[in-house]
Amino acid sequence: MKSPVQLFIAVAILLATATVAAQVYKWVDKDGKVQYTDTPPPEGATKAEPKKLNLSTGAPAAAAGAAPKTLQDRAKDFDKRKTDAAEQAKKAEDQKKDADINTANCTAARSALRELESGRPMVRTSASGEREVVDDSARQADIERARKSEAAFCK
Repeated sequence: MKSPVQLFIAVAILLATATVAAQVYKWVDKDGKVQYTDTPPPEGATKAEPKKLNLSTGAPAAAAGAAPKTLQDRAKDFDKRKTDAAEQAKKAEDQKKDADINTANCTAARSALRELESGRPMVRTSASGEREVVDDSARQADIERARKSEAAFCK
C-alpha cells in the first residue's frame, strides 16, 4: 500500500501538468460594450465569437492549424535573430567606415581645391623626376577634377 504522502504528490503532479480548455464567449452588448462570459450570449447580442482558453495559463488556446513551437523551433528562431543582429551590426560598421573614408576624401578634395584656387605658383615633379611649373590650362583641369571630387565626397 502506498503512503498518503506519495498519493498526494502523485495527484499534485497530475493536476499541475494537466491543461484544461474551456469555452468562453466574446460578444458586444446593446450598449456597445465587449462582454466575456462562459455561457452563450443572449439572443440580441452582436458579434458573438466562441473562444477556447487554456485555463492553466489563461492565454487563448493555440489555433487548430498552428502547433505550439517546439524547443528546436524556438532555438532556430533565437539563432536567426542572433544572426540578423550580427548582420545589422556589421552593416552599420561598414556604413561607418564608408562615412569615415568619405569624410577624409572630402577634406582632401577641399584642401586641394583651395590650394589650386589660391593662384600661387605650383610646381610638380614629372615622371622623369624633373620639377616643372603648372601652367594655367593644367591648373584649370586640376580645379575641375577637384570640384568633381568635392561634389562626390562632400554630400
